[in-house]
Amino acid sequence: MNERIKYLREQALATYTVDDEESERLWRESIAATEGESEVIRHAKAFAHHCRNRAISIREGDLIEGAQPAIRYGDRPAAPRISNRVNFDSPWWKFPAELMPLFRLGFVNIGGNHSTMNFASIIERGFDGRIRRAESRRQGVSDDEHDAARKREFLDALAICGRGYLELCARYGSLAHSMAESETRPARAAELRVIAENCRRVPAQPPRSFWEACQSLWFSFMFVPDACGRIDQYLAPFYRRGIASGELTRDFAEELLGCLWLKYFEQQGACQGVGAVHHLTLGGVNADGSDASNELTELCLEVTENLRIQRPQVGLRWNRNMPQRVAERAVRVLRTNAGNPNFCNDEQIVPALVRTGVSLEDARDFSMSGCHEIIVTGKAQMGSVEGFINLPKILRAVLGLEPEFSAGAPIDSLTSFEKLLDACDAEIARVADGVHQISVFRDKLTAGTPDLACSLVVDDCIERAKGYTQGGARYNHCNWDIVGIANLADSLAVMKKLVYEEQCLTLAEFVQMLRANWAGAENTRNQAINDCSHFGNDDDAVDSIAAGIVARFDAAMKKHKPFRGGEYILGTLAGAENMHVEFGRVTGATPDGRRAGEPLADSMGAAQGRDTHGVTAMLNSVAKLPHELLPTASTLNVRLDPKFIATDEGVAKMAALIRSHFLAGGQQLQFSMVNRQMLLDAQKNPERHAGLMVRVAGYSAPFVTLWHDLQAEIISRTEHSG
Repeated sequence: MNERIKYLREQALATYTVDDEESERLWRESIAATEGESEVIRHAKAFAHHCRNRAISIREGDLIEGAQPAIRYGDRPAAPRISNRVNFDSPWWKFPAELMPLFRLGFVNIGGNHSTMNFASIIERGFDGRIRRAESRRQGVSDDEHDAARKREFLDALAICGRGYLELCARYGSLAHSMAESETRPARAAELRVIAENCRRVPAQPPRSFWEACQSLWFSFMFVPDACGRIDQYLAPFYRRGIASGELTRDFAEELLGCLWLKYFEQQGACQGVGAVHHLTLGGVNADGSDASNELTELCLEVTENLRIQRPQVGLRWNRNMPQRVAERAVRVLRTNAGNPNFCNDEQIVPALVRTGVSLEDARDFSMSGCHEIIVTGKAQMGSVEGFINLPKILRAVLGLEPEFSAGAPIDSLTSFEKLLDACDAEIARVADGVHQISVFRDKLTAGTPDLACSLVVDDCIERAKGYTQGGARYNHCNWDIVGIANLADSLAVMKKLVYEEQCLTLAEFVQMLRANWAGAENTRNQAINDCSHFGNDDDAVDSIAAGIVARFDAAMKKHKPFRGGEYILGTLAGAENMHVEFGRVTGATPDGRRAGEPLADSMGAAQGRDTHGVTAMLNSVAKLPHELLPTASTLNVRLDPKFIATDEGVAKMAALIRSHFLAGGQQLQFSMVNRQMLLDAQKNPERHAGLMVRVAGYSAPFVTLWHDLQAEIISRTEHSG
């Protein structure tokens, strides 16, 4: 890390945000001047007015320009920021009264949204290419075309937004030029002249050099500031040409990438407590299925290792033809304890996407967004968790323990395990219907605003003359994540053994124990914990139950169709909302021995502490899940002692572990390289551990910024030694 990057890193760590009064003023100013015009045109003009008039600056020493107007740079690291808790009485959206019990009782919660753009088309044809396409499509709208007036206004609005944004980018070029004229240091003056030329050209036109390509990717990201796409694929041709011609050195390419990484990091402002944003994707396969990793993949991993920052989140797409050295290079980055990278398996995800109707070529171009939401890059409105579903609540409803939601099945009718499963299916169907109603209600609301930025840069919104939120994208699947799979599987396994097979107690007696939160029933609770099968131990009996849960919920959701098109798809992650903890605190006791209020299992993993047969057994259980039904938003957190990868031999073993799991059918892996003592000391002495990163749900965060019960949940996870 050279002096420039050290300085910029220190500044990035001290970024914070302020209220953006200027942007609000400019927005109101434009809206007042366009009264009487259509809403979509007014919004487009307000955006363009903001781009033309907002304050801009160029930071000392930076090589990549552009920043959100609300970001400021302090003189010390930003104070940690702790995420907000979920308020089940007040979801993000105001839903009809008949749907509110699902939220208030903790059966469901709403998630966020993530998106990405077609970066490749901007690199190849520039923003001008997207704008000209919108203008051409607008000229082709005939009077007899359905909804012709709306389509013309929508396409006009896209062009207005795009042209306005290019003016903002060009303004950075003008500023750099004027700064170069007055700069007394020859080296910095020369840099500013190149910056001026870069910003005047990109992203309007295709970049010609590696430096221009980095600037183009950053300006493009600022337009839709969410996921970063497949950086190593976009930049590799420019890197090879620059190295071959002698115009670029490896060291300068690394420096430019360092500037780009720090831009992604500081975009969020107040960075230290936020993790689930700005996912960057490396590796993967090409359109023909061949391995896509390259020299830039390894250089990007080196930059990630040297910077030791939690954002951008870096994900490596694995396939069996990836060179072993690339996988091992990625594992070595884990030594930094910055939470990067995570690993995902093309050989599971690509077929799962194809199964939902995504073309093979498009599926091979997937990238990651948010925590770990898979998205077809620049072609989809599907890279988000629409919401979360609390699985153990469903079993409690069956047993009559959630009377405000459901009376449940008559206990005396559940005379066999098969009848219990049938009753679960009935409650799953009720919840799935409610989830569908929630999705339709929200999609109808968001369809009123077409999201002009995404509509310009996501295929096929222009061709369809239809907004991103209105079903204009090529793929429009609706993703809901099921939380607590292991708890539900373990609970059913316990009931199968104790109630139906060994008949140690009646179902009514079991239900009463749960109603009493296990009070006075410690012997039975110990049986449930210690004598029954648990997911995560390579036990086919309970693993098959877990697989069946996924299949049952998928079948229930597939009976419905989303408002915006596509189909409902499932994931398993708990998200930045940490729903395994949040659902847990509003969920009563469950048959697996879990007490009321305790966290649920995180994503695809075992319940905390229940995977007792080693990491390989746990991975084998997860590999048995029907990953073909989980095309997105599925994570597996593994906690390992950092000693495991302290040597080159350990790194090779870790890479082999990842490969074995993926060949066996696993989909995703992410690691926290921490031991119990490190975490306990961080709880006691947070000031000593500001940089200790852990994998939480689908994201990484500084351990000391997490709520106490979330810290406790992470400490309670099984620590594997390899």
